[in-house]
Amino acid sequence: MRGTAERHEGAAVALLRGALPASQCASWRAALDTGPQVSRPLASLAAPDTTAVLQALGRSPLRALVEQALGAAPPCNLDQSWVRHGRPPHGWHQDGALRFDFIAQADRPLHDADLLAMRTCWIALTPCGSDAPGLEWVDAAQPRLLHPAELQPEAVAARHDAALFRRPVMQPGDAIVFDGRLLHRTHVDAAMTRPRTSLELRFFATPLPPRVAGDRFGAWPAG
Repeated sequence: MRGTAERHEGAAVALLRGALPASQCASWRAALDTGPQVSRPLASLAAPDTTAVLQALGRSPLRALVEQALGAAPPCNLDQSWVRHGRPPHGWHQDGALRFDFIAQADRPLHDADLLAMRTCWIALTPCGSDAPGLEWVDAAQPRLLHPAELQPEAVAARHDAALFRRPVMQPGDAIVFDGRLLHRTHVDAAMTRPRTSLELRFFATPLPPRVAGDRFGAWPAG
């Protein structure tokens, strides 16, 4: 069934199977895979343009999940929404740490309030998680922003039981929606030799946090 959600209780994350039509993903992939296989901001693309992407998300089950968390019609940060290919892989991180100055704040404890209130929509345009890079997360609530030293693979593995690590196999149109606390990274190993294309869009509640207020934003259609 389109938009069927698998909710995970430990962290604010939901996996939606078939959130977008596979035909839509194939059309976007055909346009995106003609360009360089590097991360590119969505705002820089001619096709699919940001309006088309936001319209599709606004008609999908993703909209309800994002609006339940952030309120009606939360703006999408176009400067922090990306086309990704899983290479080079991203290490462990929290999206809510965006633009946090760890050096300037090195002498104080980190808090929950240091994390941006947001939702990320991560959308697979190709099969991934088996023979192409996917996404891995820790299905456990993170009570605060984590120091860079706490994001090292050895530190993450030591702090969390192996049963909490999620690495879903995804098909085109499957999507993951998660908050700024979620501890996640690219899931990749030597057997993953096929290419992967994905989109990630970041939404924020209003008023916008000062750390992102100067970025370009877009909105999905009203209603």
